[in-house]
Amino acid sequence: GVIAVLAQGACERDTAVVTAAVLVAGNSVALVGAAAGETLRAAFVAAGVPAGAIEPFGAPATAGLLREAGLAGVCVVADGAAGRARQVQRALADRDGAILPLVGGAEAQRADMLWRLCVEQTLTINTAAAGGNAELLAGAGLAAAQISPA
Repeated sequence: GVIAVLAQGACERDTAVVTAAVLVAGNSVALVGAAAGETLRAAFVAAGVPAGAIEPFGAPATAGLLREAGLAGVCVVADGAAGRARQVQRALADRDGAILPLVGGAEAQRADMLWRLCVEQTLTINTAAAGGNAELLAGAGLAAAQISPA
């Protein structure tokens, strides 16, 4: 998915680490309000990251990005930005669609918390609609019959 990294007021190091974490988790980055956004993007591209994986935006784009249907989550980089995080929480709660994660900058920088930047997916099989016999549908009955000595 696309994770919006809100970097207004954050230092370049923290922004770079959070951007790397979002990329490692398999996402693209909408880098918002980073003073050195183009410089960071160029550095990541020079290191081999595809150019389209990071897109810098100015701070005024925040409200529009938070309403985007394709958004998978938001990360607020600057620590101590509790007021900013509350505004983002409210904007995410007001939007239609899926509930999106809001990840703090310190949390995103911890390797054991990278799971917060991943999108959960679920596969459900309605066996009742297909006849109700899950083993038969999965081919388990056929495999068991072939193995059985009888």
